[in-house]
Amino acid sequence: MSCFKRCLLFILALLVVVSASAATGLYYAARWLQHAEQPAKADAIIVLSGDFARVFEAAELYRAGYAPRVYLSAAVREPSLLLLDREGIAFPQIEEVSRQILLQKGVPATAISWLAKDMVSTAAEAQAARAIVARGERRLLVITSSFHTRRAGIIFRQALPDAEVRMLPTRYEVFPDNWWRDQNAARNVLLEAAKLAFYFAGGRF
Repeated sequence: MSCFKRCLLFILALLVVVSASAATGLYYAARWLQHAEQPAKADAIIVLSGDFARVFEAAELYRAGYAPRVYLSAAVREPSLLLLDREGIAFPQIEEVSRQILLQKGVPATAISWLAKDMVSTAAEAQAARAIVARGERRLLVITSSFHTRRAGIIFRQALPDAEVRMLPTRYEVFPDNWWRDQNAARNVLLEAAKLAFYFAGGRF
């Protein structure tokens, strides 16, 4: 066998090994990204901005008596929605829809508060939560999607060292075991891994 063929076979074998290792790493990375904890009595429930399924989970926890107050985080309005606003085309504010969900599910208006508005990242939400802790609400149940629990937990615990933080995924959003076969799940895993690496590198967006 010529040197060229041997080198070519070696490169192909190396590519197979690297590809298999990467696939295995991503499979277990998806499991690692999910860090669900058990709910416990708390001072407040914080709903991170994102899927409405998180709001439904917060309503369930409130009705079960886990905490007396629910804080909603409002993400910065997307450029496409700002365009509609400028054109006078009505489109509901996402945070107002979240509030209506809570009211519809039996959470009284007096128990609903805003964490902050125009949030651009999980890190910004964690910084906003410092005001809650400063008021004495130190036991927090933070609701998010399952694939986001690991990163959000790291961020919140670093930002709130004096708080007792529990990360809870919403039961209304099921993350598939074969996530690589689901377009949304695959995108979430890849983005979440990239965002976590960016955070560890010092990024805060």
